[in-house]
Amino acid sequence: MAAIISSYICGPSFYTPTFQFPQVTAPEINSINDNTDPEHQWSRVLARKTNVKLGNSIRRIGGCEYLVVAGLSTDQLSYLTFPNDYNTIYIDSIEEIDIFLIHIADKHEILSCPESKLIEYLPLAINDSLILKIDENAHPSQIPHKNESGVVIIEETSTTSGVIAVNYAMSIGARVEQIEKIELNRYEIRSLIEDWKNGVPNAGNDLSAVIYPTIEHISFHKYDFATFFTHGVPFSLIIKNIIPVSHVHLHINPDFFIFNSIFFESHSEPYSAIVFSPKEFNDEETEYVIKCLEENEMHVKQLTGNLATVFNLDNHIQHYPYSVFHICSHGGEIEGHRITEELLDRDNRKHIIEYHEVITLGINPYEDSHPLSIKRFIKSFDGLKWRSKPLKESVPQYVFADILEGIGNGKELERTKISSINGSCNIKCHDHNYQAMFNYLAASHSPLVFNNTCWSWSDICDSFLGVGARGYIGTLWAVNNLVAKNSAELFYSNLFEGTILDAFYKCLSASNGTENENIYLYWGLHFSTAAKGISIPISRKIVLSKIMESIEIWRNKLAKTVNEKHMKTIKGIIEWMERTLVSDFKKELIAKMNEIRNEKDSEN
Repeated sequence: MAAIISSYICGPSFYTPTFQFPQVTAPEINSINDNTDPEHQWSRVLARKTNVKLGNSIRRIGGCEYLVVAGLSTDQLSYLTFPNDYNTIYIDSIEEIDIFLIHIADKHEILSCPESKLIEYLPLAINDSLILKIDENAHPSQIPHKNESGVVIIEETSTTSGVIAVNYAMSIGARVEQIEKIELNRYEIRSLIEDWKNGVPNAGNDLSAVIYPTIEHISFHKYDFATFFTHGVPFSLIIKNIIPVSHVHLHINPDFFIFNSIFFESHSEPYSAIVFSPKEFNDEETEYVIKCLEENEMHVKQLTGNLATVFNLDNHIQHYPYSVFHICSHGGEIEGHRITEELLDRDNRKHIIEYHEVITLGINPYEDSHPLSIKRFIKSFDGLKWRSKPLKESVPQYVFADILEGIGNGKELERTKISSINGSCNIKCHDHNYQAMFNYLAASHSPLVFNNTCWSWSDICDSFLGVGARGYIGTLWAVNNLVAKNSAELFYSNLFEGTILDAFYKCLSASNGTENENIYLYWGLHFSTAAKGISIPISRKIVLSKIMESIEIWRNKLAKTVNEKHMKTIKGIIEWMERTLVSDFKKELIAKMNEIRNEKDSEN
């Protein structure tokens, strides 16, 4: 359905914002006393978050002439709170598409193709202003090659993400190549990379043997850039960065990722940066990065040395407005435990669950309570591999919900220490390790993050991409310190001279000829840039105003909140931002107060 609708409302050289809504297991509950059954809790949380993000995105662009809501169930629709604000068209079936959209689409000619070929022929339909129509007996002509400057490669997917990727590619005039899905998950890819770097024979060849055949037909040297929409495959490593390469994750909100990249390219820039380093290395890039950012009139908040704590990092990541975040530290997987636990479901039946657990601590200098961050990676359930088909077919959904709700509180049968937990991720801080378990980013802005720690291309990057980063640079394995330093310095020396991708591509030369060649990977779009400030004093005033705006937003949320736990969280956020205003912007606050006082005096 999404492909056919796109053929009506999308066109070359412009992007029509397109979003996908998650599946839900139950309708919304409007009661204040929401005692959600754990079976539906996570479904509802995700749906509510998506509703808020959708509403905010549409409002950011000033609304829309038509809002098309297609293929959503009654349960899904129950979560949407904004359709009545717009001229909304509801479409429930493919048969209704033409009835409702033909009057708003200036298109009349038809391109017929089998249903299985809809996404394949969507680029041709958009480029030639044709309407897609399903005809299982049709044999459309081959899609002609044009002189495109870039190529967008899309891994096969059963979700709307593939359609969104095509729409984006056509909006920038790129060649579209659709390839088979790579049958490797991130942990299998990581294992092959680790084996390869450790000298295991043929490990590198095994990785390339799975991935390269899907793209070997593409003549990359003909293009200025390539963007891969992928399930998590580091294609830049496989093609050895022969041209500038970026990636977009098909599972981590590609719809909002594209929207944020386009919107924040020209709106609401904070002109500020955060540089984080516990100063773990004798020779590192931190001072150079700060100097380079300040030379480009960015306000730089330094979290270095003993200021590089878990508490400071977590709050600044979420609630400080910034355009760029640079991280220089140790990273990668950390130790934890393998735990076997016995739990009861609602029917009082026993179940055995095995999982890996990582616990880290963040010291709050303002309170006696210090929050724990706990990550659990489930391995098996009643002897069956977690997420396996046999498990899904034999266990009711409510049982999973009951067990996940009670995990950590059952009868512990076994606990074994493990030196490195597969899938764990961390940033080494001055006091403890940080696991990047956050829900907000940059006070609702969409920054670039350069995580110059080891193994930072996956897992930890999901947290940043999932809440709105429009660019993320990470490493594919353990990076040599000198290479990390030189790469970062080369990147920032070029960052404000062109696109982020240009600067990234140039920084790769710092690792050429070393064991770290092609170690860096960029999640982002080819056109994204980082804007210079006008002056540091002006940049500071902008950051100050954005923090004050954010405080007002949180106060309004607090006034509408009835859940005591949520109220406590919001109060903590407001208190942190107020402390930040006083500690970081005392001079500007005094000047602002004097300005207000002078205005009142002049009125009198």
